[in-house]
Amino acid sequence: MKLPLLNSADKLGDSYHTAKAKFLALEQRLLKQPQLKKDYSEFLEEYVQLGHMKPLDEAEVKKECPNFYMHHAVLKETSSTTKLTVVFKGSEKSSNGVSLNDI
Repeated sequence: MKLPLLNSADKLGDSYHTAKAKFLALEQRLLKQPQLKKDYSEFLEEYVQLGHMKPLDEAEVKKECPNFYMHHAVLKETSSTTKLTVVFKGSEKSSNGVSLNDI
């Protein structure tokens, strides 16, 4: 999705390696928790259906998303309504110390 940036995304440093490590950890967590994986997948699919995001192939990622940032799942078993919240973490610092929230 297009973000309302105050400054150019060129100010962001690289965050690919951090994002990839966090994604791999999330993937391992989802493999151990099938219900969480199901809920998380359904959330992401709903985002696609609503037009908030779209799948990209590798070439599109390099063109459209030169800087990477990730999301993660927060699970609250005691909640009677929304047990799963997907958090888009814009505060993660990139290699030059600038975060998505900063711009």
